[in-house]
Amino acid sequence: MDSDSERRLRELRLNLAEVCLEGRIDRIAALTRNPSGDAIITMINSGVRHLAMTKADQAVAERCHRILSVEHDIGRKVAAYLALSLFSFPHTMDRAFDIIDVPTPLLATVVKTLLAVPVFFTKEGARKRALAHVETTVQEIHKAVTVIDEEDFRKEVLSGFMDGYVVSAVYGEDVSLRTLALKRAELIRMYLEINDLARDVVPPPREPNNTVVRIGVLCPGALSETAAVRGHLLGLDTSVFQVIAFVPDEAATSVAAGFEDLADDFVALPVGDIPRAAGIIAAEKLDVLMAGANLTNACRFPWTLLMAQRLAHLQVAMHSCCLTTGFPTVDLFLNGILNEPDDCREDYTEEVALFPGSSNHYAFPGKPVEPETVTREQIGVPDAALLLLSGANYFKIGPDLINAWARILEAVPHAHILMYPFNPNWTTHYPYREGFLRFVQERFAARGVPVDRLHVLEAQATRAPILGVLKLADLYLDSFPYSGAVSLMDPISMGCPPVVREGHTARCRQSSALLREIGLDVLVTKSTDDYVTVVTRLLLDPALRREMSEAVRDVSRTYNFGPGGAEGGLGGDVGDILLAALKKKLKTSVI
Repeated sequence: MDSDSERRLRELRLNLAEVCLEGRIDRIAALTRNPSGDAIITMINSGVRHLAMTKADQAVAERCHRILSVEHDIGRKVAAYLALSLFSFPHTMDRAFDIIDVPTPLLATVVKTLLAVPVFFTKEGARKRALAHVETTVQEIHKAVTVIDEEDFRKEVLSGFMDGYVVSAVYGEDVSLRTLALKRAELIRMYLEINDLARDVVPPPREPNNTVVRIGVLCPGALSETAAVRGHLLGLDTSVFQVIAFVPDEAATSVAAGFEDLADDFVALPVGDIPRAAGIIAAEKLDVLMAGANLTNACRFPWTLLMAQRLAHLQVAMHSCCLTTGFPTVDLFLNGILNEPDDCREDYTEEVALFPGSSNHYAFPGKPVEPETVTREQIGVPDAALLLLSGANYFKIGPDLINAWARILEAVPHAHILMYPFNPNWTTHYPYREGFLRFVQERFAARGVPVDRLHVLEAQATRAPILGVLKLADLYLDSFPYSGAVSLMDPISMGCPPVVREGHTARCRQSSALLREIGLDVLVTKSTDDYVTVVTRLLLDPALRREMSEAVRDVSRTYNFGPGGAEGGLGGDVGDILLAALKKKLKTSVI
């Protein structure tokens, strides 16, 4: 953001705050219901809250705090809260009113504002506090729509929740999110019912002597999720299973291309019409409906809304979901035994089905991607420097991870790091990226690491440039607590040793599960200090680093973790699990 754009954004924010502080509910509501979008939420999502406050900003914020602390009129309090939300994050603010007291015209915006936690964090412990705030807020929303028996109230609150709940930034905490997922699932179900969108069916009995099991797959569009689903389907017994691939009508051709070698049939779903899409799925008379995408973040995602309904005998999620779905309509969660801790069943509402090894088998569609030729001069890294790479996503990077990287660079003065955090598989829009990069630079500077040792690669159209850079790298640094998954395939395929830190919950064990399965346990660490120590030792010991590189290359050849994808697939194990679960669901010993 250039200085002129920032100046105009600040002016617009002050003007919007003044409108709120006037306390006229009708005028504020008009701004939030504008055909071009909710002005308050648009301003919040611009990243403006990450800007340092000026004296004028501070003066407005102080007025807001004063109203919230002494004003008795609820409408004025709510208006002041909305104004203050333009400058501060919800987990740092005292609200001084309950959701049930908010004027109806402002309900949806207030709920969205309450859920608008930062997209990245710059202070230790801030992500944990933001997660606690989200959990408390969702609990309050759930209680409000359960207790208040007024349709308009419920519709406004649920609409705000459906639009505002996005927790990719707080996934990173290595704790169970089962309770949060349960409440979210119940709220989504309430939204479907109050808006007459649910089309649950009682699946018809299987026909006698039918030996074919019909699996419907809600196919993802993101490359990483496509590779994961393909890894789960490769090896299915085609004499037993028939695969029907459901693809979104708005991108039917491109999504179908990723499954044309694995699906027996394709069905386009009208994702803008959930009841009609549900009817189409139900008409297929499926034995199994499997979701290949993440159902646990954005609430309006069509596959989430469909899996919240009963449309097949057995409904299944997999590790593309970052945590339990919470839906009673999802019966089974598939994962590898190495991906889960011993107490994993406490984290899920679904029955957990574990197959041997890890679930991190990926098969990319299409032809193998060849590395692009990249030179150190092109990326600004001296020939004599050691090069660390990380594809850790923007949403996974917090102070704890950056501090670890800064400690490594401080200990090895001739090391450089190149990040490519803006992966288009997560989102096409990374708000306030300049502030994020400035935060990284400041943390490095605090350790005496100059800015010219940090390099950033923008989002790329293909994996080819990433593979090219990895051929130049000495080590790959995985993220923590939320670990990488498919992102580790690229460094392994290029013989670049990845160092990972193992956590407790499944989303924090993906990379360690993969390395343990392929015999690279030595690159799995258990703590931040251990992570820093192992990386530093490898950087300072060329012989050990060469040994690890050779080991990774051997693994890549043995397991075919080259650009073409994973060896074999999980279809054999997945098929056995699905058959057993289907028999249990139908209470039969024969299918």
